[in-house]
Amino acid sequence: MRKLSLIFVMAVLCSGLIFAKGEKNKGSEEKNKETARKVFDDLFTGGHYEQINSMYEPNAVVHLGGRTISLSEAVSEGKGWKSAFPDAVMRAHRITGNGDNVEVHWSVEGTNKGTAEGLPGKGKKGKAQGSSRFRFTNGKIAEVWVDWDEQNLRRQVGGK
Repeated sequence: MRKLSLIFVMAVLCSGLIFAKGEKNKGSEEKNKETARKVFDDLFTGGHYEQINSMYEPNAVVHLGGRTISLSEAVSEGKGWKSAFPDAVMRAHRITGNGDNVEVHWSVEGTNKGTAEGLPGKGKKGKAQGSSRFRFTNGKIAEVWVDWDEQNLRRQVGGK
């Protein structure tokens, strides 16, 4: 009987630890999802690039269009797109998380008023959809995979 009681107590303790770990991961997962949302709201739409260091690991990498680029290269490219589409609004439509991984399905709309990124800046409106997967380490983005049809957006505004 005593062995059975001991086994029962051990089982209760173990399941409590498993539950507590799950709750901790759920909390960090929610924080990761919120950080991913801020990437779209604050960085891409708002242009607040000074917040990069609070969201990304310094050595983060971005996989984009068959290329792997550094965070600084990605920021430079992002600033170019914002210059080409100064009124661009990126909306995160669906954000899902699984531990340290977050996926965002998004859309962007804007008017090509600037000549950056090889675009003509003729005032044509453009829109696109895409998805981004983020891998977090210690609450910051360490790696990103971006999938979107850049060429379709370029065609809409007359760019190459």
